[in-house]
Amino acid sequence: MATSSNVKEIEGDLFTMPEGTALIHACNCKGTWGGGIAKTFLKKYPAAFKVYQSFCADFEKNPHYLTTTQPSGDEVQVRLPEGHALIIPPQPADYEKRTGKKHWIICLFTSYGLGQNVSSPAAVLRNTETALADLKTQLRESQYAEIAGLYACQINSVLFQVDWNLTKQKMEQAGLNITVVSLPA
Repeated sequence: MATSSNVKEIEGDLFTMPEGTALIHACNCKGTWGGGIAKTFLKKYPAAFKVYQSFCADFEKNPHYLTTTQPSGDEVQVRLPEGHALIIPPQPADYEKRTGKKHWIICLFTSYGLGQNVSSPAAVLRNTETALADLKTQLRESQYAEIAGLYACQINSVLFQVDWNLTKQKMEQAGLNITVVSLPA
């Protein structure tokens, strides 16, 4: 089992992280960044949002299901992209006109729905585990070699209402080196 050393927590502004790094946040599968930190992602990275939105729309039009086996041995069927990760390369329209920095955006699909239809905390944690495993697999591909580091907010802890420490445990178990950035108290 991984130790907490692979997940570091700092105070700061997630959106000021160095150029070439990836910013990770939890997403729904409905193609909306309408609340929480996702709303800020939408304002700063509208071109990346269009990639995310199109990705979700494709799965909405052509549903795909995947049966996965959880560490408990239970089999769970999920509707994609639930429990998966989307890595969006830096979009010129975002860094040239808005942020000035080339950031990769990583969407972890941890809740199928949103608002009153948000997935249960147990489902969000299950999806977090599989999305992080999917991310780890994808990061092994050569086209992602230039990602200079992984930074995340305290995913799932606000709109998806999951205790941050439970999500952090899933991040630690995934074994990825992630720096979690929180605003100063």
